[in-house]
Amino acid sequence: MRTTGDEAASHRRILDGEGGHAMAFSEVIPYLYYEDADAALDWLERVLEFGPSTRWRLGGPTTKEADILIGGSRVSITGRPPGVGHGAGALLIVHVDDIDAYRARVAEADGSAPISSVQKQAYGPRTFTVVDPWGYRCNFWHGESDPPTDS
Repeated sequence: MRTTGDEAASHRRILDGEGGHAMAFSEVIPYLYYEDADAALDWLERVLEFGPSTRWRLGGPTTKEADILIGGSRVSITGRPPGVGHGAGALLIVHVDDIDAYRARVAEADGSAPISSVQKQAYGPRTFTVVDPWGYRCNFWHGESDPPTDS
């Protein structure tokens, strides 16, 4: 969903705390927990064509921390098991240019991954969802959300 200039200015005003100093946010980086970060990164690169990834092994044989690129965005990954307070219920929304071709490529790369059909959403975009072997959901979009018509 895109914000208008007026909405963005309103959000900036909300951030103007005492003393009139606005907080500037440069980006949000999702941080996902995988028990086996190497296997997860390999799957994300092979099946979903994300990447490249940068992996930090920190002196050990397996990846402890990593970043992977998805278009112009970065997702950070850790090689620790998900658990209480670690956000295991995350959903990534990724915009793609050709949703039908991309879904076909994902299905071909891993036919066992749960993949929904492409659906036209009532609020605008065409989407499909894939669940990775560790339970994270990626929702792929083509098109933008329509602005709400009611308040």
